[in-house]
Amino acid sequence: MNADPMMTGSYASKEQERTSILRNPTSDLHLRLDQAWRILNLNQDLIRSADQKIYLLIVMSTLLVSYVAFNIEKISRIGPLQYGLLAVFILACGAFYFYALSTLFPRRNHITAPENVGLIFFGDIARRLRPEDYVEDINAIPLTRLFDDLSRQIYLVAQVATNKYKAYGRAWRAMLIEVSLFIVLAMSMALTRS
Repeated sequence: MNADPMMTGSYASKEQERTSILRNPTSDLHLRLDQAWRILNLNQDLIRSADQKIYLLIVMSTLLVSYVAFNIEKISRIGPLQYGLLAVFILACGAFYFYALSTLFPRRNHITAPENVGLIFFGDIARRLRPEDYVEDINAIPLTRLFDDLSRQIYLVAQVATNKYKAYGRAWRAMLIEVSLFIVLAMSMALTRS
Protein backbone atom coordinates (compact mmCIF):
# COMPACT_ATOMS: atom_id res chain seq x y z
CA MET A 1 0.00 0.00 0.00
CA ASN A 2 1.45 3.33 -1.12
CA ALA A 3 1.30 6.27 1.28
CA ASP A 4 0.19 9.62 -0.04
CA PRO A 5 3.42 11.66 -0.43
CA MET A 6 1.55 14.80 0.63
CA MET A 7 0.67 13.29 4.02
CA THR A 8 4.16 12.15 5.00
CA GLY A 9 7.02 13.85 6.78
CA SER A 10 6.90 17.53 7.65
CA TYR A 11 3.79 18.27 5.58
CA ALA A 12 1.74 15.80 7.66
CA SER A 13 2.96 17.30 10.92
CA LYS A 14 2.21 20.84 9.71
CA GLU A 15 -1.27 19.78 8.64
CA GLN A 16 -1.89 18.18 12.03
CA GLU A 17 -0.59 21.32 13.75
CA ARG A 18 -2.90 23.52 11.66
CA THR A 19 -5.88 21.29 12.43
CA SER A 20 -5.00 21.37 16.12
CA ILE A 21 -4.77 25.19 16.07
CA LEU A 22 -8.16 25.49 14.43
CA ARG A 23 -9.79 23.24 17.07
CA ASN A 24 -8.20 24.97 20.06
CA PRO A 25 -9.85 28.31 20.94
CA THR A 26 -6.72 29.60 22.71
CA SER A 27 -4.68 28.90 19.61
CA ASP A 28 -7.37 30.64 17.58
CA LEU A 29 -6.91 33.71 19.75
CA HIS A 30 -3.15 33.54 19.24
CA LEU A 31 -3.72 33.32 15.50
CA ARG A 32 -6.06 36.33 15.60
CA LEU A 33 -3.55 38.27 17.71
CA ASP A 34 -0.84 37.51 15.17
CA GLN A 35 -3.05 38.69 12.31
CA ALA A 36 -4.01 41.82 14.24
CA TRP A 37 -0.35 42.69 14.81
CA ARG A 38 0.27 42.29 11.10
CA ILE A 39 -2.65 44.58 10.26
CA LEU A 40 -1.40 47.18 12.75
CA ASN A 41 2.09 47.04 11.23
CA LEU A 42 0.66 47.35 7.71
CA ASN A 43 -1.23 50.50 8.70
CA GLN A 44 1.87 51.93 10.34
CA ASP A 45 3.83 51.21 7.15
CA LEU A 46 1.21 53.15 5.19
CA ILE A 47 1.72 56.10 7.52
CA ARG A 48 5.49 55.96 7.01
CA SER A 49 4.97 55.75 3.25
CA ALA A 50 2.79 58.88 3.24
CA ASP A 51 5.45 60.71 5.24
CA GLN A 52 8.19 59.72 2.79
CA LYS A 53 6.10 60.79 -0.19
CA ILE A 54 5.31 64.18 1.30
CA TYR A 55 8.97 64.76 2.18
CA LEU A 56 9.83 64.32 -1.49
CA LEU A 57 7.12 66.78 -2.54
CA ILE A 58 8.35 69.28 0.05
CA VAL A 59 11.86 69.11 -1.42
CA MET A 60 10.48 69.62 -4.93
CA SER A 61 8.36 72.56 -3.82
CA THR A 62 11.27 74.13 -1.98
CA LEU A 63 13.36 73.99 -5.15
CA LEU A 64 10.59 75.67 -7.16
CA VAL A 65 10.05 78.34 -4.52
CA SER A 66 13.81 78.98 -4.31
CA TYR A 67 14.05 79.49 -8.06
CA VAL A 68 11.07 81.83 -8.14
CA ALA A 69 12.29 83.74 -5.07
CA PHE A 70 15.70 84.20 -6.68
CA ASN A 71 14.06 85.57 -9.85
CA ILE A 72 11.14 87.42 -8.21
CA GLU A 73 12.37 90.84 -9.30
CA LYS A 74 12.71 89.77 -12.94
CA ILE A 75 9.28 88.14 -12.92
CA SER A 76 7.56 91.17 -11.40
CA ARG A 77 9.14 93.48 -14.03
CA ILE A 78 7.87 91.45 -16.99
CA GLY A 79 4.31 92.64 -16.72
CA PRO A 80 1.05 92.65 -14.78
CA LEU A 81 0.05 89.17 -15.99
CA GLN A 82 3.23 87.63 -14.60
CA TYR A 83 2.76 89.62 -11.42
CA GLY A 84 -0.70 88.06 -11.08
CA LEU A 85 0.69 84.60 -11.86
CA LEU A 86 3.32 85.17 -9.19
CA ALA A 87 0.60 85.98 -6.65
CA VAL A 88 -1.33 82.81 -7.58
CA PHE A 89 1.94 80.83 -7.37
CA ILE A 90 2.48 82.11 -3.84
CA LEU A 91 -1.08 81.13 -2.90
CA ALA A 92 -0.57 77.65 -4.39
CA CYS A 93 2.66 77.32 -2.40
CA GLY A 94 0.86 78.33 0.77
CA ALA A 95 -1.87 75.77 0.10
CA PHE A 96 0.72 73.11 -0.63
CA TYR A 97 2.63 73.71 2.60
CA PHE A 98 -0.60 73.79 4.60
CA TYR A 99 -1.63 70.38 3.25
CA ALA A 100 1.92 69.02 3.46
CA LEU A 101 2.06 69.89 7.15
CA SER A 102 -1.43 68.42 7.55
CA THR A 103 -0.03 65.22 6.07
CA LEU A 104 2.88 65.17 8.47
CA PHE A 105 0.81 66.01 11.55
CA PRO A 106 -2.64 64.46 11.13
CA ARG A 107 -4.89 63.94 14.06
CA ARG A 108 -7.52 61.36 14.58
CA ASN A 109 -10.95 61.88 16.07
CA HIS A 110 -10.66 61.41 19.80
CA ILE A 111 -12.50 58.32 20.93
CA THR A 112 -12.46 57.33 24.54
CA ALA A 113 -11.74 53.67 24.96
CA PRO A 114 -13.98 51.72 27.27
CA GLU A 115 -12.18 50.67 30.45
CA ASN A 116 -9.17 52.71 29.23
CA VAL A 117 -7.18 49.56 28.44
CA GLY A 118 -4.05 51.41 27.29
CA LEU A 119 -1.65 48.53 26.71
CA ILE A 120 -0.31 49.25 23.23
CA PHE A 121 -0.34 53.01 22.59
CA PHE A 122 3.00 54.49 23.68
CA GLY A 123 1.31 57.41 25.44
CA ASP A 124 -0.73 55.06 27.60
CA ILE A 125 2.33 52.95 28.36
CA ALA A 126 4.37 56.01 29.38
CA ARG A 127 1.64 57.18 31.79
CA ARG A 128 2.63 54.46 34.21
CA LEU A 129 4.95 55.66 36.94
CA ARG A 130 7.33 52.69 36.84
CA PRO A 131 8.23 50.10 34.21
CA GLU A 132 7.15 47.41 36.65
CA ASP A 133 3.60 48.82 36.60
CA TYR A 134 3.35 48.14 32.88
CA VAL A 135 4.85 44.68 33.28
CA GLU A 136 2.25 43.90 35.94
CA ASP A 137 -0.58 45.26 33.78
CA ILE A 138 0.41 43.39 30.64
CA ASN A 139 0.91 40.12 32.53
CA ALA A 140 -2.35 40.41 34.46
CA ILE A 141 -4.77 40.86 31.60
CA PRO A 142 -6.32 38.05 29.60
CA LEU A 143 -5.36 37.76 25.95
CA THR A 144 -8.89 38.72 24.92
CA ARG A 145 -8.43 42.20 26.48
CA LEU A 146 -5.07 42.53 24.75
CA PHE A 147 -6.78 41.62 21.49
CA ASP A 148 -9.51 44.21 22.16
CA ASP A 149 -6.93 46.94 22.79
CA LEU A 150 -4.96 45.89 19.73
CA SER A 151 -8.12 46.01 17.61
CA ARG A 152 -8.89 49.49 18.95
CA GLN A 153 -5.34 50.62 18.08
CA ILE A 154 -5.71 49.25 14.56
CA TYR A 155 -8.83 51.35 14.11
CA LEU A 156 -7.17 54.50 15.47
CA VAL A 157 -4.02 54.03 13.38
CA ALA A 158 -6.19 53.46 10.30
CA GLN A 159 -7.92 56.78 11.01
CA VAL A 160 -4.55 58.54 11.15
CA ALA A 161 -3.50 56.86 7.87
CA THR A 162 -6.78 57.91 6.22
CA ASN A 163 -6.32 61.52 7.34
CA LYS A 164 -2.72 61.50 6.08
CA TYR A 165 -3.69 60.25 2.63
CA LYS A 166 -6.54 62.76 2.32
CA ALA A 167 -4.14 65.61 3.13
CA TYR A 168 -1.50 64.07 0.84
CA GLY A 169 -3.96 64.05 -2.07
CA ARG A 170 -4.75 67.72 -1.49
CA ALA A 171 -1.05 68.56 -1.22
CA TRP A 172 -0.42 66.69 -4.47
CA ARG A 173 -3.08 68.74 -6.29
CA ALA A 174 -1.66 71.99 -4.88
CA MET A 175 1.79 70.85 -6.03
CA LEU A 176 0.49 70.26 -9.57
CA ILE A 177 -0.89 73.80 -9.64
CA GLU A 178 2.41 75.09 -8.27
CA VAL A 179 4.41 73.25 -10.95
CA SER A 180 2.08 74.47 -13.72
CA LEU A 181 2.44 78.06 -12.60
CA PHE A 182 6.20 77.63 -12.27
CA ILE A 183 6.41 76.41 -15.87
CA VAL A 184 4.38 79.38 -17.08
CA LEU A 185 6.53 81.81 -15.09
CA ALA A 186 9.77 80.20 -16.27
CA MET A 187 8.59 80.26 -19.90
CA SER A 188 7.57 83.92 -19.68
CA MET A 189 11.01 84.76 -18.25
CA ALA A 190 12.72 82.82 -21.05
CA LEU A 191 10.59 84.53 -23.73
CA THR A 192 11.35 88.02 -22.43
CA ARG A 193 15.11 87.35 -22.41
CA SER A 194 15.13 86.63 -26.13
